[in-house]
Amino acid sequence: MTIDTNKSERIKLFIKKAKETASAFFALIFSHIGRFIHSKALHDFIVFFKWPNLRLHLLQAKKIIVDFTEQQPKTACFIYVCLFCSFSIAFLDEPFALIRLKSTNQGLFSSIVALNPAGWWFLFLAALWLFYMAVAGLSLTTEVFEKNLIKARSVLFVLLALSLSSFITLFLNVLTGRYSPEFLDTMNLYGFSALRFRVSETSFPSFDVQSAWVVALAAGSQLPRFKRWFYFLAGLVTLSVVVTAESFISDAVMGMYIGIVMYYAASWIVSEKRENFPLISS
Repeated sequence: MTIDTNKSERIKLFIKKAKETASAFFALIFSHIGRFIHSKALHDFIVFFKWPNLRLHLLQAKKIIVDFTEQQPKTACFIYVCLFCSFSIAFLDEPFALIRLKSTNQGLFSSIVALNPAGWWFLFLAALWLFYMAVAGLSLTTEVFEKNLIKARSVLFVLLALSLSSFITLFLNVLTGRYSPEFLDTMNLYGFSALRFRVSETSFPSFDVQSAWVVALAAGSQLPRFKRWFYFLAGLVTLSVVVTAESFISDAVMGMYIGIVMYYAASWIVSEKRENFPLISS
């Protein structure tokens, strides 16, 4: 009987102490909450997010971004592309690719991807250059010779731009080793595995997209009348590789960016005024 009484007293004492501890704990919590509610930090936070003040801060941020873009367009463009690709890799690429991999209605886009020469551009351009050089060599008049020589030089410029773009794309594919969407479908693999030399299994940046854009820009600079058609076809290739899940969204965007940048790099190399216009600047 005495044992039961002692046990009961200990339980009551434990419950009493637990209540006191809980009361003190919640009193401390509510005290801190009260201090926070009436603090200057919370007041400033609320004032900051009131629409008139928030609008002012947004306008200031917009001005900073616009000024930075105008003053350093090359750097700004690089940063924006990298930010978008990072966002796409984290949130867009995988779900969109899974949706497109399950789709069976790809029609025209599949045909465009199948017809896109990609790696065959080198053979085609080399053959075209040899053709113009042969015609120039066999020409009987100076006018025909010079005309075909100019065409051969134009083809050589396109080949130079494509070579630069393809080299950078190859380097980045090996360096990042990103698994192509095919692995997402067959092995449920998504991500990067650095220094993978099987570039047929990698996709960042897209070989198809970079080649389409660099050829379109280079050819368009030599044939201005058709440049809009070249750009349209390059855009169609870009859309097709994404819709058919041959490449991820970020692969296509980075491929397009590299194609454009390498076109300007090739233009700088052949320019007679390149000493006055540095290739790498703001």
